[in-house]
Amino acid sequence: MQFLKHKLKLRTYQEQILGKIVNKNSFVVLPTGTGKTIIAIALAALQIDKGKILIMAPTKPLTVQHEKSFKEYFRPGAEVVHLTGAILPTKREELWKTSQIICATPQTIESDLIKRYFKPEDISLAVFDEAHRATGEYAYVWLAKQFSKHSQILALSASPASDQQRLDEIKENLFIDNFELITEENPHLKKHLKKKKIERIMIELPSEYKKIKIYLQNILTKHVNILYTRGSLKNQDISHLRKLELLKTQRALFSQREKGPDTYFLVSELTVLIKLLHLIEMLETQNLHTFTASMEKIESQAKSTKASQRIINEWDFKRAKITAQNLIDEGVDHPKIAKILELTRNRADKVIIFSQLRKTVEFLTEQINIHTQSKAKSFVGQKEGMTQKKQIETLEQFKDDEFNVLVATSVSEEGLHIENADIGIFFEPVPSALRTIQRRGRIGRINIGKVYMLITKDTIDEKYYWVSYHKERRMKELLENGS
Repeated sequence: MQFLKHKLKLRTYQEQILGKIVNKNSFVVLPTGTGKTIIAIALAALQIDKGKILIMAPTKPLTVQHEKSFKEYFRPGAEVVHLTGAILPTKREELWKTSQIICATPQTIESDLIKRYFKPEDISLAVFDEAHRATGEYAYVWLAKQFSKHSQILALSASPASDQQRLDEIKENLFIDNFELITEENPHLKKHLKKKKIERIMIELPSEYKKIKIYLQNILTKHVNILYTRGSLKNQDISHLRKLELLKTQRALFSQREKGPDTYFLVSELTVLIKLLHLIEMLETQNLHTFTASMEKIESQAKSTKASQRIINEWDFKRAKITAQNLIDEGVDHPKIAKILELTRNRADKVIIFSQLRKTVEFLTEQINIHTQSKAKSFVGQKEGMTQKKQIETLEQFKDDEFNVLVATSVSEEGLHIENADIGIFFEPVPSALRTIQRRGRIGRINIGKVYMLITKDTIDEKYYWVSYHKERRMKELLENGS
């Protein structure tokens, strides 16, 4: 522990876990905001004499956060560094030689290992944060294989899996032989948890919206009947349509050895249904600006895809767009927007709003800044146009109270310690227990938190809410049964 600036003050449950994970490949599951990183720091302090410490996380802002945490506890001699692909290769290679604690995304580590900037045996401890990612082709899986012979592995997550098969896959992929779980019911942990009040707000879809939905459903019914008569669909009821099932049907058609014009026609018709279901979802769950942008995207694709061409040639598509545009001109929008403005009117509240779509994030930010006393900023991923530097700067400004409403896409959900947010708003539910838990985990880390979930009645919002709810219940049962 000589590399630490001062003695770690571990909570009782953290000490208990640390005692059980020394020299074992371990998977530690704790609720969000209860100190998984401190456990990693304590284990790193025990392992640093044996070799380098590697801290991996899925996003760059999260790796920067880890760098700050480790620098806070380790003396300068330990040399904590954050590596990214933006650093010149020669500099990166040099940093591998001079640094003891390396924080990076798994993609950066994978690249550096392939380039032989370091060897697996250089690593004494490999930490896999947000370890539920370790499935399929994700970089964690390949890296764990490389480190398994030489390094101790520590996996961390608040939301590992909602079924036994997936949990077993993660444990196998990360070479885990010791599973440590502490739930919210643990008496040592319970006293450190801040309460979260969760309120569902049911939103009624306006009659004007229902009119647009009927136009789109008319087109949907027409194309469902085409596929039903051709034998590609087993049911004519449009309420039974699911995008995932339609994609499976498409793949089955593509996998046929002999594909003629009829095959491609059926694939195109299935694409029509998928696009229409997406439009209806945008209408029901988002706002008119996001909805009309989706319509315009289909129009722009019409020159290159027959599916889009068929959709825009439908008179009901034109009527839907005209009706939506008239509502925008009249200043009518989804009632979720008015509810957001109501919930963010108080400048004293620190609020995070979660939405799946960048366009919705940008629209909400604009509306809050125009119509309330609050000051809002958007927070999106690098693929959505925000640089890593800007992401970190935005989080620092939120921490320093330069603005009070952070409107964010899914990049904000995973692992980030976002200071002092006491209100969280789900603009829409997500059908994932993992993401729901991660979203809630950003709220009320210091004060008692309030979470509002906006759910449009009798729409896919409700379906997604209940899917997530039941998955989360299954996850808790799975973990509490000793997995």
